[in-house]
Amino acid sequence: MGINEGKFGVQEAVSLAAISMSTKIFFTSPAFLTNYVGNAGWQMTIISAIISIIVFSFVYILLKRFPGKDIIQIYDISFGRLIGFIFSFVFAAAFLESAAMLLREFVDVIKVYVYRETPPDILIWTVVIAAVLSSFLGLETLARISKLTAYIMLVTYFILLLLAIPQYNPTNLFPFFGYGIDKTLIHGIRRSSAYGEVMILTVFAGSLQGTGYIKKAGFISLVFSCLILTLGLLAFSMAYPYETTQELIAPVYVLARGIKYGTFFQRLDPIFLFLWIFASHIAISILFYCAVSCYSKIFRLSDLRPLIGPMAVLLYTLAMLPRDFASVIEGNVHALREYGWVIFYVLPLITLIVAVIRKKKGGTQNA
Repeated sequence: MGINEGKFGVQEAVSLAAISMSTKIFFTSPAFLTNYVGNAGWQMTIISAIISIIVFSFVYILLKRFPGKDIIQIYDISFGRLIGFIFSFVFAAAFLESAAMLLREFVDVIKVYVYRETPPDILIWTVVIAAVLSSFLGLETLARISKLTAYIMLVTYFILLLLAIPQYNPTNLFPFFGYGIDKTLIHGIRRSSAYGEVMILTVFAGSLQGTGYIKKAGFISLVFSCLILTLGLLAFSMAYPYETTQELIAPVYVLARGIKYGTFFQRLDPIFLFLWIFASHIAISILFYCAVSCYSKIFRLSDLRPLIGPMAVLLYTLAMLPRDFASVIEGNVHALREYGWVIFYVLPLITLIVAVIRKKKGGTQNA
């Protein structure tokens, strides 16, 4: 008997995936991209999105072969219990690590700008408790909350970018191709895992009403996330010279703080803080729940709630492991962006090839 995670529609699924993918625009990714491709980060993220859309097309073909099955069940059917267990375990660990590093990055960045005197473990536990409560409420509730808040966050984000227009200087876009088209293309392909969170839809495939809904949700969420990330990176490229962007660990916050219209309409960073904190909490909760769901499906548990407490402790531990902010960014986050595609993209593609060769389809019993 599997886990009953409820049912929800395309809009909720798009909100879950898009929030998980696009939240990284609020942190250090823009600065790191500037180190690699200069002021062409907005071009690079489009390339990453195109690669992700192509890969997701093949993932959709895989899901279509196994209607009603999630990716964990498909691993078992395609490879057998042992190899399927390994693939599923690696998949779940990647989601947990993503949640932990996003949590630590969020806490370290917000300490720099807002809560300078608050101990990091207090901030971390605050977010962990929020993720735990969200997990106890269940996937369907989390999906509907994501849908409700996605509209507010999207409107707030675009208003912020529009209000920052006086800060934009189009001449900062030159040289137009940054450090060169070749570097932009190479890093765009390598960092395509920036959109790897779209794979949460494969974990929750049973909660969507057919593979057609998964296809629609996947492509729409990828396009929306690409739009959000591209416009944000384009705004940063115009607002600051790329030498300056390399030094900013939260460009959106700095952009919001620089908005000024007259004497009384300025310093809109409190509005941004609402967007920043809410989006980060939801994204971390989604990734954490996804990891818990994967582990419960791996061990074929009918109730995932007993796993939430131990997994919360593990989430806190992983978030506290890096010794400083540099270790978080240059080690863990960088590794996830550069090599996460191996887990999120390559494993499902290998599974599709094996399923075709072994003629495995939906309804086939585990080997």
